[in-house]
Amino acid sequence: MDGLQTEYQRLESTDDADHDERNVMLHVTDDSGKAARWNHIENLDEFFTRIYHYHQKHGYLCMMMAQVFELVQFVFIVLFSMFLLRCVDYNILFGDTKPEGVTKVALTDAFIPLNQCSKDPPAVLVICIIIAGIFWVHRLIRFVYNALHYWEIRAFYRIALKITSNDLLNVTWHDVLKRVQEVQKEQRMCIHKAELTELDIYHRILRFKNYSIAMVNKSLVPLQLRVPFLGELVILTNGLKYNLEMILFWGPWAPFQNYWHLKEEYKRAAKREELARQLSKHILWIALANFVLCPFILLWQILYSFFNYVDLIKRDPSTLGTRRWSLYSRLYLRHFNELDHEFQARLNRGYRPAKKYMNSFNSNILAIICQNIAFFAGAILAVLVILVVYDEDVLTVEHVLTTTTLLGVLITICRTFIPDENLIFCPETLMQSILAQIHYIPDSWKGRAHTYKVRDEFSQLFQYKATYFLEELLSPLLTPLMLFRLRGKVLDIVDFYRNFSVDVVGVGDVCSFAQMNIRTHGNPKWMTEGKSEATQYQQAEDGKTELSLMHFTMTNPKWKPPQESKVFINALKEQAQKDVHLLNTVEAENTALATSLRSLSSLEGGYSSILGSLAIQQGMTSLPPTIMPPLGTPRGIESMMAQGSVTANTTKIRGAVSSTEGPLQGESTGLLGSVTGSGPLQTSLGPLSEENVPMSMVTTVLSPQCVDSTNDMNFSALYMHQLHDRRVALTDSQAPSHSSPADGGDDEDEAARRHWGLEADCQLVDRPPASTPGPRSPLREEEVFHSLPGLTTLATLDEGNLVDSGRPNDVNI
Repeated sequence: MDGLQTEYQRLESTDDADHDERNVMLHVTDDSGKAARWNHIENLDEFFTRIYHYHQKHGYLCMMMAQVFELVQFVFIVLFSMFLLRCVDYNILFGDTKPEGVTKVALTDAFIPLNQCSKDPPAVLVICIIIAGIFWVHRLIRFVYNALHYWEIRAFYRIALKITSNDLLNVTWHDVLKRVQEVQKEQRMCIHKAELTELDIYHRILRFKNYSIAMVNKSLVPLQLRVPFLGELVILTNGLKYNLEMILFWGPWAPFQNYWHLKEEYKRAAKREELARQLSKHILWIALANFVLCPFILLWQILYSFFNYVDLIKRDPSTLGTRRWSLYSRLYLRHFNELDHEFQARLNRGYRPAKKYMNSFNSNILAIICQNIAFFAGAILAVLVILVVYDEDVLTVEHVLTTTTLLGVLITICRTFIPDENLIFCPETLMQSILAQIHYIPDSWKGRAHTYKVRDEFSQLFQYKATYFLEELLSPLLTPLMLFRLRGKVLDIVDFYRNFSVDVVGVGDVCSFAQMNIRTHGNPKWMTEGKSEATQYQQAEDGKTELSLMHFTMTNPKWKPPQESKVFINALKEQAQKDVHLLNTVEAENTALATSLRSLSSLEGGYSSILGSLAIQQGMTSLPPTIMPPLGTPRGIESMMAQGSVTANTTKIRGAVSSTEGPLQGESTGLLGSVTGSGPLQTSLGPLSEENVPMSMVTTVLSPQCVDSTNDMNFSALYMHQLHDRRVALTDSQAPSHSSPADGGDDEDEAARRHWGLEADCQLVDRPPASTPGPRSPLREEEVFHSLPGLTTLATLDEGNLVDSGRPNDVNI
């Protein structure tokens, strides 16, 4: 770390001045007879966070009811567990003994009177009750605290924002955000700035979350654990997550002085080692506290899991075979400055292709075993069912009902491991569909989605629910272990806070990555235009800065990014528009636009109509085969258009739109919007068939306002990944090669496969001249890297052969 000392420096905001909010008090003033109740608010982080949660959780009544039932649920679990443990005579319940003078045993006969079962409780039970009581009182105090503060938020919505509880479902967060900005102009909730931008409010709500995302992105927090026979696993449970947040953000020993300011000593390089020793000691004490409380926490986890999940598993045993996005994926896949509802919408859209991808990998041995187990269990179950139908007294035989239930559960579980015989194995297409929604995958996965290595790594993001339940049960044991490992990273954590915190006027100390400034944190391999001064240490990994910037500009189209970031976005739009003009040429196959649209064409949601629109715009009579949707691809909106069930009406229906991402209506500001706005774009009113059907049919104008921001971001993510892959491939091709000429062909073929996302078993066939049908000759380097960034000349076709035109590259990257 001493060698990196020269790299560490405080990242200052270019237009921020020193300020201090610690002495700002919440007070009430009178403004022309009206009470300006919300000016000069001390803790704007909590205030804006409550505004957001109030909107997303559907108002005061819903929030308070949920918290009341959580308190009741906690009391029920504790009392019911004590009742089952102390107040039930299981000998009578199971029929081993019978009460005197009773011929038929009732359920109440097995109950022990309260005055008897409450006598002389064990010491362990008393300790558990005391701990549970303290925890419940803490939650009760927090409930009262939240009830008072959210009542104030309710008044803020009703008086300042003019939004009633009944209107919450019909108001998007974007609308609420605009109204909050207007209230700031009137009442000066923040005294340091006359106006608050969208980014300022997002910083307040997501201050700690942005730090967490950056730490995971830079692999600062050690979450990997090597387990014998299982390999390396990613461990992040709710208990571990709670302890990490307490240590790093809001705990009594956390680096933050309050919600919006780091402690001053964390900004000084001279005290880094002293702070690291202090932080290591604090982590040790918290780890020891977790270790001491481990038995009680483990008991609670078992009880809560039993009461919460047993009924669910009984009703639907296949639940254990379903999957969910892991807690780790909720940090790795999240953009900077992405709110919960925006992120959850992306994960929901990515669930189906992720599920299909994971289901495409099956163990043949396990499938054979499960088929036979299901056969034997099904045969026995069928006989028992027939006997019960014939004579219902069979159910009174001991263990018949239990056997029937267990056999049904066993059959259901086995069926989850038997593959669908109609399933088509197409992992690369599915991975592109996943990427379009989740926006992040490592470069090492591209072109290798068919391998079990990628499948196993993806399963760390998309895990079985059974794995999640098991991790949560073992969380009390795993948390102390992971915290002990965290002590080895304390110096890096101290350096991270100092080097990646910036003081923003009206906001306080925020993670500099969350500024999404291309100049300070951009990665040259993800950039087209725009200057980046970031070193490898300062760059965000996996294009996090660039993709987060694009996402935020689309969800908040009125926000004005920094100059370097604006140049970066405009360069991407110009590149996309230039690729559009190549669609009707032979070079179309090699453009990032064509590859991205080819990936989008396999998704539902009307993407094929966009392909038809682009074709009409360029004067084509049919789509080029290179960007035709795959055979059998659902046409979604085009099929409905063909049946006359969809019109060109762009009006969106309002209702239950509180979870909508970005503005409900408005012109799209992403790459797809720039493409549709680059000319007289039209969309066909009929479906595009697999054959090259002439598109001389009735058309309707498609404007950028018709492009959904979700589809726009999906396209933008794929397009940016394609440009990144081309830049990486070009960099690798220009690097000196040490391979022998004998194996050069294999390396070139492998690079081409990886570049175009082909399967490993796909072969590159020969390509003939453009006018000659038949086998195709191998891809040449000029074709593979045509329209790549950094080229000075473009290859052109002269009588079917590639030649160097010597003209300047018209691809502006």
